[in-house]
Amino acid sequence: MYDSSMKSETFPLAMPKDLLGQVRQAAKKTGLSMADAMRQSMKLGLPRLVEQLASDKLAPMTKEELQLAYRTPNPEFDALEHHCASLPKRLPEEN
Repeated sequence: MYDSSMKSETFPLAMPKDLLGQVRQAAKKTGLSMADAMRQSMKLGLPRLVEQLASDKLAPMTKEELQLAYRTPNPEFDALEHHCASLPKRLPEEN
């Protein structure tokens, strides 16, 4: 549980309504405040988050995956790339 004697830092957190509702329900079921419910859910969930999403667990893409990723057309990206290529280039500044 959260120890109020510990130094803490306030951090604003935007949360989708459905997740906020789940936090409210969890706080009510456990008798915790909303803040304590959020802190405990982060504390309990962080090890699992790291376990599942740590970058050291990501394998490099296979040759086949690379070919698929780079050969699949993406009209939105292609339009952005074309636009950026058409922008005027800055001349290097002389010292």
